[in-house]
Amino acid sequence: MSLYDYGNTRLRARLSDLQTIEKLESFADLTAIDSLISALTKTPYKTSIEKALTFTHGYECVNQALKIGSAEILNDLMKFYQDREQEMIRMIFFRNDLQNIKVIFRGILHHYPLEQITESFSHMGTITEPVLQHLVKAENLEDAINRMAVYQLPISRPLLQLRSIKKDLTSSDIDLAMEKWYFQEIHNLLKGSAEDVQLLRKFYEVEADIANLNTVLRFVGSESGHEKIGDKVNEYLIEAGKIPFNRMMKLVNYTSAEEMTRSLFNTRYGSFLHIAVECFQSTGLLSEFENQMRMYLLTWLASLPRLYPLGVGVPMGYVALKRSEIKNLRWIAKGIESGFEPSYIRENLERIG
Repeated sequence: MSLYDYGNTRLRARLSDLQTIEKLESFADLTAIDSLISALTKTPYKTSIEKALTFTHGYECVNQALKIGSAEILNDLMKFYQDREQEMIRMIFFRNDLQNIKVIFRGILHHYPLEQITESFSHMGTITEPVLQHLVKAENLEDAINRMAVYQLPISRPLLQLRSIKKDLTSSDIDLAMEKWYFQEIHNLLKGSAEDVQLLRKFYEVEADIANLNTVLRFVGSESGHEKIGDKVNEYLIEAGKIPFNRMMKLVNYTSAEEMTRSLFNTRYGSFLHIAVECFQSTGLLSEFENQMRMYLLTWLASLPRLYPLGVGVPMGYVALKRSEIKNLRWIAKGIESGFEPSYIRENLERIG
């Protein structure tokens, strides 16, 4: 019997409880936050809503309930799986840890209020809330890195090394050091050819491609991009993606984001990048490209429970779909609170397929 069986059986039941797009669209028609709160008490969010109602109300009730629901995802999965399977599943959440550390460093560098930093946290990471709350209170970057070392967070290692060779650290220095270390660490952890290793490896290959594409877009999409990067593009790119490193290095030679993206239409991301170009032509936002890359990732992850029902594909798909559902519910709540037209809320829901 597969050691994923116990947890996967429970997750398949939870997959059937996810809110359909039709149900989410019906929530968009509600005209008051209290009506949404009432509707959510008839869903699996009932317990989270009831907890949130004990200390808040209105939009913040929905926001806090979704945070509670997010944190419970990892906790539940850790109860459903054991040993090697548990460790493989924890890897699904490592990217959230990296993003939370980045949020803390950027907040410290830009002197953001503590509440603004903590509000930006993902609640699906493996670094516990008390540790994050302690890190966010650091007086400066040096203090933050020292606190990470005290907690023996692995991400502190490349930062201690970076600090030893460079005195005045910038946000880009820290981001680059963490990204490179992170993907190297993932590479070291994912050895062999087992099915769960291959699926997780592809997950992180796409994450690396997204990181690289964002890096190149920042240079190509800015007037001074070519001048800034010069012949050092290799220093900014991650060598863990599916798009060959040499091909990524050549993308910086394009003079526009559209032209650069069109050159990638023959990759696995082609159909999604085609949509990204169309959206970019309408909005002019470089974020359209990352949005569509993430939609590729979400669509692929959503297919895994059906294609790989006996292994890590089920929790990978469940986490992705649950994350998307929470994102949609938060958008609906914000839309209702802001008085947006129901049609506008529906049009901007994240849809798979």
